[in-house]
Amino acid sequence: MVLASVVVGKEVEKPTGTFASQITPRAVQNKQMQGGLVRVTWSEIEPKPGRFDFAAIERQIRLLEPEMNWTLAIHGGWTSKQQQERAPRGRRRTLSLSPEWLVSDLHVKTFSMNFRGNPVQMPKYWDPVVQTRLKEMLQAIGKKYASDQRLKLVFVPQMTSNGLEGHFNGVPAESLLQAAGINHRGQTAEKMFGDLWVKASAETTQSVLEAFPDKAVAFEVHELFRSTEIPARTIAEFQKPEYQNRVGIGIWWISGKTDYQGNLIALLKNYDGDLYGQVIGRSDQKHRFPKGDYTAVFKQVEELGMRYIEPWNYEFENHTYDKALEKFNALTEAKYAN
Repeated sequence: MVLASVVVGKEVEKPTGTFASQITPRAVQNKQMQGGLVRVTWSEIEPKPGRFDFAAIERQIRLLEPEMNWTLAIHGGWTSKQQQERAPRGRRRTLSLSPEWLVSDLHVKTFSMNFRGNPVQMPKYWDPVVQTRLKEMLQAIGKKYASDQRLKLVFVPQMTSNGLEGHFNGVPAESLLQAAGINHRGQTAEKMFGDLWVKASAETTQSVLEAFPDKAVAFEVHELFRSTEIPARTIAEFQKPEYQNRVGIGIWWISGKTDYQGNLIALLKNYDGDLYGQVIGRSDQKHRFPKGDYTAVFKQVEELGMRYIEPWNYEFENHTYDKALEKFNALTEAKYAN
């Protein structure tokens, strides 16, 4: 379901209810699935500068039932990965989230970091060339899909560990500060990094808003430097009038627990804007949920007032918690669609 609001003379529809975090033929058979998340990487969308390939998006949209909506996540992130991982069905995983031509052709500077134990090279989010190319890529996708009435939400790409979530898990603070040219011993080092980060986040978000002028937008937040200071500044930025009440906050780590990013959860309890979330794992991954109780997820999202969540496709395929999904769909429709 969606909520319509008028912004600058246009209706902006914001999704509600449960969308699958991955669209599969079995998941779409579940009547509790309101739609699905289409996930692609910048590298597959723009394999060469200015040359765009939308096959990965089209392939996923075709799996949806005609009445189902979709949301879009375009992963930015690292440009190279030294170790190759095997993907399902024998396919190879991408060795680059962002296109490698950023470095090879445009000579964008990167910094070294680890992602899940693998060394990668990360372009800097605040680099003007990165921002320009992100904007051009988003404009191309917007030209293709901004008029699609079934597209209800676009996540903001980030130059982070997985290219969408706002974190650098496992990366030493010194590495991030050094990449930004900031003395890590300085008393205001983290604030200075926050200045760069919030500015870059705002610039990319504006690029999404311009490319998709009548769509809802979400920016995913995580603690940085084990602190909520930077995400709090980011959240405050998107509440300014120039964002037209179109930018909500994404939380891709909902688990029902309060000891993971607990300070950020407390911060978001006082946030009255739109919240969009993804469940941290499958319900059979008991360790991810408090005392193995998957239903704690639904208690938490109700407490936070989230309008939209993405359970994993496993739940839709196996009908594990259909009653809980149905209840959440009904609650959000009653709260947000009237």
